[in-house]
Amino acid sequence: MTYTYKYRVDSHGTDINGNAGVTAVMQYIQETANLQHEEYGPTMPQLRAEGKAFVLSRCALDIMLPLRAQDTVSVETWLTEAHGYGFARNSVLYLGDEPAAKMTALWGVIDIPTRKPLRADEIKLGFGTDGRSLEVSSPLRFRIPSEPPLALLGRHKVVYSDCDENLHLNNTRYAAVFCDLLPDMRGKRATGFSINYRVEARLGTEFDVFSSETESGHYFRTVFPDGTVGTEAILTF
Repeated sequence: MTYTYKYRVDSHGTDINGNAGVTAVMQYIQETANLQHEEYGPTMPQLRAEGKAFVLSRCALDIMLPLRAQDTVSVETWLTEAHGYGFARNSVLYLGDEPAAKMTALWGVIDIPTRKPLRADEIKLGFGTDGRSLEVSSPLRFRIPSEPPLALLGRHKVVYSDCDENLHLNNTRYAAVFCDLLPDMRGKRATGFSINYRVEARLGTEFDVFSSETESGHYFRTVFPDGTVGTEAILTF
């Protein structure tokens, strides 16, 4: 089942270049999925009351067109499959009739008290799946090459403004964290973002951000003080 919702680009979600950044685009896309759950169930509060929560495992996002404040956009989203321990979801954001961004994502559900994954069949959806595929240029799966070596870019502490009700760094915020640590974002527009979420970053924790340059952007890896890798990502411009 496909679900569609229309928005106007919020001026508070645009960056120093006047464009909606990766974080804002991901938020429009994910909010549309949330609204599908709100209308057909189960809602996020219902899941949380049962001690369950959706968590994003990995995603790949293309941003083909710049999105400016007050642009009218619509998002079309659909769940392609639900089996094993995962849910696959595709989404397209349109500027008028033209696709401006598209994202494919793999989700899981965890038991909040134990942080253990739950099987997809333990979640009773109020809507069906749609098997339509979506071609995205940004890779859903990737490896960070050993050369050039990653270098320390900076450290981030997870604070109140980063977090959602699950008390961890919201998955849409990582791109903003990475961009905050780059030396200069003036004149740059993100065109792609891929990220693999390995370990959540809880409120109050700190992690180091390592980075290396690609031909068109940057690789990133977040590492906790004990050496655990939190995320790996690619951001392209």
